[in-house]
Amino acid sequence: MSADLDWADFELVERIAAAGTLSAAARALGVDQTTASRRLGRAEKRLGGTLFDRIDGRLVATPLLERSLPNLRAMAELAAETRSHLARGRAELEGRVRVTSLPLILSRLLAPALGELRRRHPRVAVDLLADNRSASFERREADIAIRLARPAEDIAIARRIGGLRLTLVRLPATGERRAGAPVPIVTYDEELARLPEMQVLAAARPDAPVAMRSNQLDIVVESAIALGAEAMIPDYLIDEDPRIAAGERTDIVAAREVWLLVHPERRRAPSVAAVADWIVDVIGGRLG
Repeated sequence: MSADLDWADFELVERIAAAGTLSAAARALGVDQTTASRRLGRAEKRLGGTLFDRIDGRLVATPLLERSLPNLRAMAELAAETRSHLARGRAELEGRVRVTSLPLILSRLLAPALGELRRRHPRVAVDLLADNRSASFERREADIAIRLARPAEDIAIARRIGGLRLTLVRLPATGERRAGAPVPIVTYDEELARLPEMQVLAAARPDAPVAMRSNQLDIVVESAIALGAEAMIPDYLIDEDPRIAAGERTDIVAAREVWLLVHPERRRAPSVAAVADWIVDVIGGRLG
């Protein structure tokens, strides 16, 4: 068939062949019958032959057209699928994406970068939900999760996007520190003692008095600053917070992997993919 035909011509011809009447094809395409008739005439003129015979009040494909009908049907199905994807993509790019992670990941890395996400995709809204637990994708608690360990469950689509280095820092004393007095430490609670940074801290400071325990990294950091204690603190916080930068960095370090988890049923949604790409850029740029 001629390359001079555009898709509108192909689609009309396929619709007429399927429906058997010009009026039915016109309704299916959302045009009036006069427009459909004019487009059919244009197609036949460009092809230099008649595409349909009128038999018993119905339009039947001529031999010229019959040979091409399988290709036309395949093209029609592809076009319909493409339109469906585009329509769904437009709708989903106007949707809301739920992201869960540790508070300090959300507050110090992602939240400050929301302006870039809005510039890229002004109709995508994002919920940043602070949570230490692994997101339950089976219960659809989140579309995307950012975790500091490789996930054990198979349901999530997981991807390593960076590395988090933590350094033991001695924060400046808030008052006079008695000579020879042990410097207290601030740690996670006992349920998190298995984490790499807590194991490193326990090995380095086995006899240090524990001034405070928490299950939240942001609370650990703020408490260490307030108490003039030692704590394992992410390097990106040391570099950007002058209160921490004033402390004494040691050579005691630990490392964690940063993983992006995406709900398997949502990973191809354009809005989720857009937010995931933004997260990769933000996390990779700071912790890559």
